[in-house]
Amino acid sequence: MDASVWVAAVFGLAGTGIGGGLSVWSSAMAQRQQAAHTREEQRQARASTAIEAALAELFEVQREARRVTPEDQARSRLLHERMLTVQVLMQRVPDADLRTRVREDTFLMPLSPPDDTRTRQERRVDILYLSADAIACLGANLRGEPIPPRTDRVEALPDLWPFFQIGSDRDTFIYEAEE
Repeated sequence: MDASVWVAAVFGLAGTGIGGGLSVWSSAMAQRQQAAHTREEQRQARASTAIEAALAELFEVQREARRVTPEDQARSRLLHERMLTVQVLMQRVPDADLRTRVREDTFLMPLSPPDDTRTRQERRVDILYLSADAIACLGANLRGEPIPPRTDRVEALPDLWPFFQIGSDRDTFIYEAEE
């Protein structure tokens, strides 16, 4: 046999080996990308489900806020529980700005600051404004739009509190009402 035949055979085997190796490598990379894409889709699906559930709770908050009376402790307690449910649901949402905005809105809903001069009716209206703000933010996220700006009334509500910033999730505590 001629040396050129041996060289051709070696180059043929080397090319086949390199081609096979690259084929296996590209398959592995495609599989990794597909797995990452699937995980991202599942995360987005869980977040969308949580947002939809939070929206349902916030619509119920609005409905109950329209009905609650000063003597109706059961409905007031239900409002608090719904807001806490929204807080829990928001932990599944990956968007930190959205999570913080809705957390602040729901934090301000059930509580009255010290020396609160608002009437019961004004507090109910503020709950409606805060829930509408949270609903607008969640809806914008579902549609893929940026978070809308706060209304003037919602922007003024944190100023009623003796502290300026609500803080992060680690700094916020929600206390149960004493019976």
